[in-house]
Amino acid sequence: METLYFMVVAFVMQNPLDIDRPLFVYYEPYFKSYAQCHSYVQENNQAIYFKAAQSLGRNHVPESIYCLNKSQVKDIHDYTAGTPEKKGI
Repeated sequence: METLYFMVVAFVMQNPLDIDRPLFVYYEPYFKSYAQCHSYVQENNQAIYFKAAQSLGRNHVPESIYCLNKSQVKDIHDYTAGTPEKKGI
């Protein structure tokens, strides 16, 4: 089975007491290696942040970008499966 990597943008928490922070997952483009993903993020981080922030609204400030594999993204999705923010993978 092929390992795919996706970009995940984490946002600054609005309330420091909150455990969870909003995430934005880019399912496209996807990458066949961590190195490809990391290189893409290094070259395009401002555009990645802008698109993620634009999709969640101006109250959410991007904090960091992670390159995660398909299994890690699924684990995050499964962890938040009971929340209203659940998105289909």
